[in-house]
Amino acid sequence: MTASLTLREIACASVQVADRHRRDMGDLEVLATSIATEGLLQPIGVTDENVLVFGERRLLAVRDILREPTIVARVVHVSSILAGEYAENEIRKDFTESERVAIANAMEAALGNRQGQRTDIQTPGDRGGAPPDNEVGHHSAAELRENFPEVQPGARTAEIAARMAGFGNRKTYEQAKKVVEQAVGEIVAQMDSGHLAISTAALIASEHPERQREIAGMPPAEQREAVRKLRRKDLPTPAEAHQRAKDTGKAILDRNHQWQTPMPMEQLRPLIERNHAVMALVEAARAMATCEISAAEVAAGIREFDTPDVDFAGQCHKAAAFLQQINQELDSHASE
Repeated sequence: MTASLTLREIACASVQVADRHRRDMGDLEVLATSIATEGLLQPIGVTDENVLVFGERRLLAVRDILREPTIVARVVHVSSILAGEYAENEIRKDFTESERVAIANAMEAALGNRQGQRTDIQTPGDRGGAPPDNEVGHHSAAELRENFPEVQPGARTAEIAARMAGFGNRKTYEQAKKVVEQAVGEIVAQMDSGHLAISTAALIASEHPERQREIAGMPPAEQREAVRKLRRKDLPTPAEAHQRAKDTGKAILDRNHQWQTPMPMEQLRPLIERNHAVMALVEAARAMATCEISAAEVAAGIREFDTPDVDFAGQCHKAAAFLQQINQELDSHASE
């Protein structure tokens, strides 16, 4: 599978940079210094014809600042990826989020997602009309359809590209694409490193560049609070929430984090309190499910810090019994 991606050293001058969305390249001097001291940790990506797929900032730092004649590049054979010769989990593992966006963009173009062309892929049993005349490497779009039998008729190119580039769904791909196209370099870098979730980075990307850089430079706790405020801006005003509650019959959270309801609050308060309690428990369960520390280490820590006045061990026993009851209820309803 990895044969569809190869590394080679190429002349910087030979790399063709097409018109790209990104205009804010961030601090290239800092990047160049990092490359000079630590080396090029991640190669750029090019097609067989040396057209740049990803890594423009790295190319500019190496070519224009460090004045190096060559750069290490990963050759991305888009046609091979589309043909299924490179697994999605390999794409997800080997590339950063922004690089996978670039690969998905290249795949969209290869699939013929252009003005006046079809934006769907047909299965072998549904190929009416003449095939597109664009070529992808040595594979025509029709040949790629032959190698892509699992795609359902009418599937949109963006959805196919999102999946093949290792994104879980088209929405996540579009969020990552928004970050690549609108965010400053610092936010893109934090998304690529995993410091920011794709959805969070996309939210920050809607802010003006100066504000983005300010958020990127915040300590973690301050950054989380800034993001919470941004999410609140997406909520409706109290008047909008009240009208929406009347129209839908559902409780709607407004921008002030107050519930607007279609009926008197005293009737809904128990339901709202229950929902808050459920979400708190779900978050606690999620924390336990994703904990990277072993159960033995957790138990050792509880024993170390436990005192009669806090009774950590007793709380754990009660919580475990409660989780068991919840599981029994979930299982009983699942079997009905």
